[in-house]
This record gives sequence, C-alpha cells and structure tokens, in this order.
Amino acid sequence: MADIKKTPYYSWRIHRLAKGCDLCVQGRKLVLFITGLCGKRCPFCPVSDQKIYKDVIYANEVPITDFENDFSKIIEETKLCEAKGAGITGGDPLVKLDRVCGAIIRLKKEFGKEFHIHLYTPLDLVDETKLKKLFDSGLDEIRFHVDVDDKKHWEKIKLAKKFSWDVGVEIPVIPWLEEHYDKFLDFVNGKIDFLNLNELEVADNKVWQKTKEQREIVCKDDMSYAVEGSEILAMRILERCKELNMRAHYCTCKLKDAMQMANRIKLRAKNIKKPYQEIDDEGMLVFGVIKLTSSADREVCAKRIMLKSKIPKEMIAVEGRKIHLHIDFVEKVIKRKIPEIIEVGVMTKYPTYDGFVVEYDPLYEK
Repeated sequence: MADIKKTPYYSWRIHRLAKGCDLCVQGRKLVLFITGLCGKRCPFCPVSDQKIYKDVIYANEVPITDFENDFSKIIEETKLCEAKGAGITGGDPLVKLDRVCGAIIRLKKEFGKEFHIHLYTPLDLVDETKLKKLFDSGLDEIRFHVDVDDKKHWEKIKLAKKFSWDVGVEIPVIPWLEEHYDKFLDFVNGKIDFLNLNELEVADNKVWQKTKEQREIVCKDDMSYAVEGSEILAMRILERCKELNMRAHYCTCKLKDAMQMANRIKLRAKNIKKPYQEIDDEGMLVFGVIKLTSSADREVCAKRIMLKSKIPKEMIAVEGRKIHLHIDFVEKVIKRKIPEIIEVGVMTKYPTYDGFVVEYDPLYEK
C-alpha cells in the first residue's frame, strides 16, 4: 500500500502525479480558457468577474477576440512560455465543444502528438458522443469536476473509460460538504486513473463575496486566500485514499502561486526580456523609467540621455510616452539633471501579456 508523501511542490501525493500535473508544476502548461459560459452556478467558482458566464477566450493572460483568426496568438503564447502541453478549462468547455476540438487539433498539429493536452469539465453536458469527439481530436487526459453531494451525474464517469486516455476527477475540498466525500470515494474507486484534490481558495469575484457572507467563511491565515478547514479535510480524504490504494494528489494554493505560476512566468520572462530589463529572483521584469515634460520630444531626449550618460543604445528605448533604461544607469541619469526629465524611477512588473505592475519606486522627482 502506498504512503502519503510530500512533494517538492508544497503538495501531497499517493503514487505518482498525473501527466498534466507533472507538467503544470514545472510551469510547462498553457492555460487555455476556452469559454466562461457554464450552466452550473457553483458558489465557490474561482473564475474572475471579467470571464465568468461570458463567452471569452484567454491563452494564459492573452485575450483571444477572434478564435479562428487569432489562433496564432495562442501558438505564440505557447512558444513564449515554452509549454509542453495545454490545460483547457472554463466555464464549461463542452458548451463550445467544436471550439475545444479545433484547439486540440491545431495545437497537436503545431507542436506534435507528444504535446500533452488535458481538459477540465463538469459532468452535466457529458455524453459518449462528446467524449468520442474529444478523444478523436487527440485529447490525452480528461478531468471531471463532480458534485460530491449530488450523485445525479456520477455514472457518466464510466463513459470516459471506454477510451484509451487518462481519466481523473478534480474537485475542490469544501469543508461544509465533509460528510459526502467518503461515499463519493467509494463510488469512484477503480473507475478513474487519478484523483486531484484542490485546496479551496476564496476568489476575488462577486460569486465568492456572496458565499463568504452566507457561510461566514474565513481564510486560514492573513497571508492566504485558502479557506480554513479545507486542508484539514484534504488530509483526511488522503488517508481514506491511502486505505483504498487510490492514486491521489492534494494541490495547495501555495503550489499554484509558488510553483505553477512562478515557473511559467520565469520561462516567459527570459523569452520576452528586452536588453534594458533584468529578471529578478521571482521572474519579474525590472527596469528604469524616465518621465518627461509633455512638450519634450522623446526620441530626441532619449538620444541626448544616451550620449550624456554614456548608455549603450540597446540599454535605452522609447516606450510609449516614457523612456525605459537599464537599472545600472538610473543614478547616472538622475545626476545629469536634464531639464526635460520630471521623474525617474524603477519599475517591477509581471512578464505576462497584461504586464501587471508589482511596484514602482520613484527615485527622483522635479
């Protein structure tokens, strides 16, 4: 009988991780949000307000406004992150089944059969015809979100075992549903290849705001969005999985932030970094920023700054209404006191498509 083992990824496992999870913790999975449409109204849905119940598509943080003509953006993002696979999610991806199958086919064509694709979907719309379409498209791994307190659709899990792919169940660990997990485990035992347990996390959306108020939910500590009691229950479920010798993985909120996201953005950072930028230990892009008077000619000022401060031309660039430069030259520029400069600072931002600014530290202001 296998033991419960702690992984290097802030998680616990029984037997080995599913292939999709193995690539995920390395940051090697493109997250393809295929649609926000979904017939379910789960009170713990983590999808953001800009996506939830809306027919929108994202490849990681890149919005895809025209799926047919913008697929090159999905390919580009996959390459920038050096992904070796993709995880397709939603919403309920089966609402847009043809779109899902099209994405699988095109990704496999571009990156080869070894490019691993998994899909996460509720059971509500599952039937054998849809599963066959997914399998024929090249899907490698299917993961079902299952309501542990409602066995209405449980039998549909058996349909997936008619095809030669990996079949799993991936569910959040919900403290207020504790009494239902044992019965569910007894049902799925022997019917799936793996079980993923996700630590329940409070999301910044209206769905969760309502749920928190109704159930008086609190986080386990001041530094986390993880719901109090979720991890305790997850470890109890793992003990039960151990008794059943079931392949299982408990994925913590910390894994998603410190491993999955962190590794992915580090890979992306090295591929998009400009010569004037540095990458810090967390994979963030760090660089100097010069703000000029509104009347200043940015191109002319950039050349003057470059000459006066002896900055190599690849270490400085006009970006929009600002001038960016390598942090090694920030102090030199400040000392020159060039009249058109009104502010000089250091910016730290995510290397993602949206370029979210983590910190801006102004070092000089006129």
